[in-house]
Amino acid sequence: MGIDIRIFPVAAAPIMDAVPKGETPVFTEFLDHWYPIQVKQKDKAGRPDIDAFEAFITREDRTKGFFVAFDYTSDALRDIDAFFRKSRTAIFALTVREILDEEIAHKLA
Repeated sequence: MGIDIRIFPVAAAPIMDAVPKGETPVFTEFLDHWYPIQVKQKDKAGRPDIDAFEAFITREDRTKGFFVAFDYTSDALRDIDAFFRKSRTAIFALTVREILDEEIAHKLA
């Protein structure tokens, strides 16, 4: 399918206080608000890997996605940048080292 995981942002969850007493909250909107994550276990993720992920994001009409790899080729990083400039859809290229070193917060801020 082009992804390994779907994450659902907490901000998209229904606010329980806004649901009238005795009614069940509607989770269908929440379930449609998700971001894909692709994980590659190779030394360097390349442009073909990114192209497949971009195709999935476009097909699923997602606003952003997260790609995790040990490293990236320069072509892959250029492709991510070009995809953002063309579609305004962000792909966050994360490395395993960044995740383990907890550098993600600085990169995503």
